[in-house]
Amino acid sequence: MKHLLLTVYNRVKSVVLKHKWKTLFLVLFFFWFWWWLPSPLFTTSYSTVLVDTNGKLLAARIARDGQWRFPPGDSVPYKFSQCIVQFEDAYFYRHFGFNPVSVFKSVKRNISAGKIKSGGSTITMQLARLMRHNQPRNYYQKLVEVLLAVRIECSYSKKSILREYCSHAPFGSNVVGLQAASWRYFGRDPYHLSWAESALLAVLPNAPSLIYPGKNQTRLFEKRNRLLKKLMEEKIIDAPTYRLAIQEPLPDKPHPLPQTTPHLLAYAVQKQGEGHRFETTIKRDLQNHVNQLLNKHVQKNMLNQINNACALVCETESGRVLAYVGNSTAADNAYENYVDVIQSPRSTGSILKPFLYAYMLSEHKLLPNSLLEDVPVQIGAYGPENFHMTYDGLVPANEALSRSLNIPAVKCLQDYGAARFHYRLKELGFTTFTKSSTHYGLSLILGGGEAKLWEVAGAYAYMGRVLSGYSNRSKGYRYTRYTPLTYLKTTERMPEKKYADDHTLRAGALWYTFQAMTELMRPQDYIGWMSFLSRNRIAWKTGTSFGFRDGWAVGVTPRYTVAVWVGNADGEGRPELTGTVAAAPLLFSVFNVLSSRTWFEKPEMDLRPLKVCRESGFKASDICPDVKTQLCPLQGELSKPCPFHRIIYLDSSGQYRVNSQCYPVSGMKQVPWFVATPTQEYYYRQRSVQYKPLPPYLTACENDVSVRHLDIVYPRDGFKIYVPVDEQGQKSRCVFKATHKQADAVLYWYIDEVYMGSTHDSHQLSILPPVGKHKLTVTDQSGESAMCQFEMIEKEKKP
Repeated sequence: MKHLLLTVYNRVKSVVLKHKWKTLFLVLFFFWFWWWLPSPLFTTSYSTVLVDTNGKLLAARIARDGQWRFPPGDSVPYKFSQCIVQFEDAYFYRHFGFNPVSVFKSVKRNISAGKIKSGGSTITMQLARLMRHNQPRNYYQKLVEVLLAVRIECSYSKKSILREYCSHAPFGSNVVGLQAASWRYFGRDPYHLSWAESALLAVLPNAPSLIYPGKNQTRLFEKRNRLLKKLMEEKIIDAPTYRLAIQEPLPDKPHPLPQTTPHLLAYAVQKQGEGHRFETTIKRDLQNHVNQLLNKHVQKNMLNQINNACALVCETESGRVLAYVGNSTAADNAYENYVDVIQSPRSTGSILKPFLYAYMLSEHKLLPNSLLEDVPVQIGAYGPENFHMTYDGLVPANEALSRSLNIPAVKCLQDYGAARFHYRLKELGFTTFTKSSTHYGLSLILGGGEAKLWEVAGAYAYMGRVLSGYSNRSKGYRYTRYTPLTYLKTTERMPEKKYADDHTLRAGALWYTFQAMTELMRPQDYIGWMSFLSRNRIAWKTGTSFGFRDGWAVGVTPRYTVAVWVGNADGEGRPELTGTVAAAPLLFSVFNVLSSRTWFEKPEMDLRPLKVCRESGFKASDICPDVKTQLCPLQGELSKPCPFHRIIYLDSSGQYRVNSQCYPVSGMKQVPWFVATPTQEYYYRQRSVQYKPLPPYLTACENDVSVRHLDIVYPRDGFKIYVPVDEQGQKSRCVFKATHKQADAVLYWYIDEVYMGSTHDSHQLSILPPVGKHKLTVTDQSGESAMCQFEMIEKEKKP
């Protein structure tokens, strides 16, 4: 064996030395031939294509060169592959790039005709011609195509060659490739074409500029039927199939491509680049339904010149987007309908309040029903107000959330810390709060910042995911880390985390948050909302931005999260553009087409029984008289005890307050009493029939200096007041208010140390201070006083 190899080696060596130039040429030709083939075969631009979760076309954008050329698929449908092979290259699976018999017959035919009438090209040779951008038809170019076809066959399988050809063959007009042709001519995927439709497409690349749907229909019809007859003769289809196929009509003209999700297509191009086929998680039927509901809703809102809306539907547990309507539709984009509002930062209004409530419960700064202050307030230069300009004095935290009261929310943020909440929002995936927390201040909770609907929906879905994940704790996992929404099927999700106690949002806190959100009043003008209520339970929240520019509504169930926005893309505000009136009806319309009758399981293991003051909702102190046991989020025992109940001393009759200086200690009664500040009491007693004001002091007994009896209700310290003007343009008086715990108290009013008058019973005084800064002082007959600084400002007159 060794001798044989040595003999062969010597023989080859002698031949090479004898014919070294020929050998060198052959070696160079071999390397040139091998490296001649480009990779990839085509560098042309492609259309951008968006398909739904089942592969149905949602939207497409034409390629840069003006051609409808979809990105190559991974396979060729069986029916079309049989048709194209039988029509173009019956020996496709037998030759090695070119068919010598076909080439010989073609040359003979061309010589007889005196011109080039046929090329005898195989599918591989046609692919080579397409790669070279359809060079002039002559014998030299035909030789190049033959060599290139052989080279292609050396590197690619027949399946790959057929796929590349079908993806780049011309199909008439500006339609290139099987995928684009199928959608343009038949309005559906090529895998769902009939034999007649597949045969029709198969005959188009042969002469795409001469015949295609809408042009030379008779010739096209004849060519299609000849191919169908050949398929029957080759026993690829049977006779009944053939007879049915030849009766199918031809399409009259190309179909417009679907544009169901144009804004999502633009977003995908922005994020991933153009020329790709994006397989999304969108459900096309649901997308069409939401499109119809949204545009119908906008038509109604346009009567109030509210011209835009957007909606997003996603799965709560997975974060997969099911419907994406970036804006309403209008002729010629008359209302900036091209703007993708889902990805546009808009003022949040009250939509962030549930996050603050949930974080405060999770971090034991609050219990679900703790009373919060709800009185007019001025914090530095910031003077928030409730939407309806009414105040409760004191209100349970869960009710403050369900009624979306502004003052309690601001007070909570002041307690929690704007900087801390700002950080938490970033943990929840919000990217638009780019400035420091001091820039937003306490207004952050009332729309002082902007957010994208995409990120709002993602954060709400995350809350639902944490609560849903808790019910799966028995399976050994739960979601504890925020993951953003996804619209692509191939996006890798974060691995499910093992259960741990180091997460921030507690399932128990979210349970109470969603409970409060289910108590929101549904919009009364929504037709059919009563029947809807019996089928679905939704945790939902609305938001309205300052100036009535943005209306938000977000709802969460264990299966779905729906977020909608309503307003004008140009930022114009309109009366009644509120979350409840303008956005919530659309939210319920969308939920009405979603089947979601389940509700979150109560996270019993994330709740602990705690003794709670029945009257204040805080952790019961040692002196709270009425205590109940309530399930509260874990570590609720670390929350602060009831701050309202205090020990007071009454005389033996229990009707008057006393102290040791005016009454014998042995005769005193020690009684726990719910004590609110004078301003809190002023509003609270108007709404709570159970509230008992402090008993008056017994004659000759001094007031308890530790309890405030007098307070100024309006104006609050730091208020800026515009001088009121009546209908005739004349300045009118301001009504200042004070309150006192003793019903028979007499109050004396001073502005800048100048006596203005006294009040009895209802402590209101009509005054018109001059423009500028002032000091208001109010005193009672016992010498207790209250003081505030305010400023009168005159409105600028309109020219």
